Amino acid sequence: MARILLSYFSINAEIMYDSISDKLLENGNDIFRMNTNGPKFDITDCGLTCNLNDKVLMQQIREFNPEILLNFNHSFPVNAYELIDKSCKICVLDADNPEFFWHAQRLKDHYTEYMYLGFQAYSKHMFEEFIGTKLEEGSNYLFFPSATSIKNENLVQDKNISFIGTNFYPKRMPKSSSFYSDKAIDLYKKFENDYLFSYDQMKELGREWNLHPSIFSLIKKFYIGQGRLKYMQVLSDLGFVYYGDEWEKIASYDFELAGCFNSTLISTLEDNQLVYNTSKIAVNISHPQAKSSFSWRVMDIMASNACLLMEYKPDWIDLFGPYLSRETIDSVIYSDRYDMRQKAIRLLNDDALRKRCVADLNKAIRENGRWEHRFPMLEKFLHIPLLGLKNDKPLYIYIRKKDGNWGYNDIKKNGVKKIFVKCIIPNIKKRCKIFFYALCVALIQIPVINLFFKQIGNKFLRKLFNRID
Repeated sequence: MARILLSYFSINAEIMYDSISDKLLENGNDIFRMNTNGPKFDITDCGLTCNLNDKVLMQQIREFNPEILLNFNHSFPVNAYELIDKSCKICVLDADNPEFFWHAQRLKDHYTEYMYLGFQAYSKHMFEEFIGTKLEEGSNYLFFPSATSIKNENLVQDKNISFIGTNFYPKRMPKSSSFYSDKAIDLYKKFENDYLFSYDQMKELGREWNLHPSIFSLIKKFYIGQGRLKYMQVLSDLGFVYYGDEWEKIASYDFELAGCFNSTLISTLEDNQLVYNTSKIAVNISHPQAKSSFSWRVMDIMASNACLLMEYKPDWIDLFGPYLSRETIDSVIYSDRYDMRQKAIRLLNDDALRKRCVADLNKAIRENGRWEHRFPMLEKFLHIPLLGLKNDKPLYIYIRKKDGNWGYNDIKKNGVKKIFVKCIIPNIKKRCKIFFYALCVALIQIPVINLFFKQIGNKFLRKLFNRID
């Protein structure tokens, strides 16, 4: 068996990490899964620095002694490297583009200590640009496309078109007049041509491009956000429903589109599976950072009972083109938002066509979209067995964030020992209050005491329950 530590930062999107962990556990590996978005970690900002501040977890990492560290966006706490053995193979994976990598300078200074896994064909070039050196395919670099564990379930499809994603549109409008300058408009167009256009590249253009970093960042967010909104808007009258983060102020941009939002939290693999299997069509609108590739959700949709509708991506054609008919490719790939709308209408009106596409997409996933198609590549790259290992009770340590309610639990399920390591409640005063209120509620149930509270009992109880909530 292999001991594998997954490190990542996520607010709600746990789907791919669920999928990878489940498949590795199923094959007998021990897993230490760590979401660094929680109170046990000191972070300065998303994509800057992260430190582990808990001695218990430090000791657990040391005792786990990972052989492989799957380090998404280089998110592993910078002060925890001393806890892992030098023989551990540290793999950096580009869950996002390098501007979201944690501890950027450490990665550049210690680039020889890492191996690199790229989710898209463009990743190799992106890594090389970031660390400033060439990588060798099969030696210190591996093209490692994502995969899915989603299953097709024949459920009632009560949604015409669904979308799961984040609102990248800024929540505030800038007051600076420089935001509305000609150079700001030119910068917006730069992002249209090259999303990875950097602030340093802008400064090299000359003094007339002297835009403040905050303006640079904001314009980039407007570019990302507007692109996604424009595509979603053309679906709003077609039975469209969308889920995700940061959509609270969507009515400020488009009131009709706001009416399509469903605030149900969709964060787990099971959540996604339910949404897609109850949708006739599931649309993908990729973040512009996916230059040659596509969102991880594309393969989730392909494996479900929904018909995929997505933009053209060369990586997708390379991975799945050989397994798909020309009819399917032409029906599910859109060229622009107007083409997306027309193809959505056609797929909604033509049940037979939609079902043929779904069957074709399911077949492509069976042929080349499951983790069992990816892990043999990783085995060969790392020279560590990952599949078919003899381990009836693999260890699963999962450090996760959950609504501030924390504790240590050991759970044995289906032969897998799961340890959900959260965070001990730091607020002792709050726990004492909860205990006191709960004791009062219990005492009021005693008949003699209840008579004393006969006049104010119900009102008192309501106050107690409100405080406990």
